[in-house]
Amino acid sequence: MKRIHPKDERRFINAWREYENMVTRVLPRFALRQLNDLAEDLDYLLFCRDEIEAVFHQYLNEPKLTTYRTRILALDVDLVLQRGELFARLPLKFYRAARKRNAVPRSQWWWYLDEIKSESRPVERTAAVGTRLPLARESSATYEPRVRKR
Repeated sequence: MKRIHPKDERRFINAWREYENMVTRVLPRFALRQLNDLAEDLDYLLFCRDEIEAVFHQYLNEPKLTTYRTRILALDVDLVLQRGELFARLPLKFYRAARKRNAVPRSQWWWYLDEIKSESRPVERTAAVGTRLPLARESSATYEPRVRKR
């Protein structure tokens, strides 16, 4: 089993804290105050989520990350639930341009929030790993928080 390097652990913890802050505090504050200048904050949130996923992928069986896997699932669900409010405050063209500019694969579903069908039920907090997201058009995007399999 590959143990997490202290530098990667610090990188992960920082990205996780920032992602948690963005999802639980910053996005709701933007909605509450009806602020529209969300572009840079959303970019930052998405890149933090990328960092988290990179570390999860690199250290699949790291026991230190086990608690975070469950917590990230809850944050991911909160992000999906906030997508309507998010896109009411951000031009879709910005979001799509950022996704294209960064050549983001569909496996990073958080970059494809705009394609989740609005009439579909959001992903449940208890969703299984690999749950397909209800995207507007067919894709390979899945909700995979990389929970350790037993």
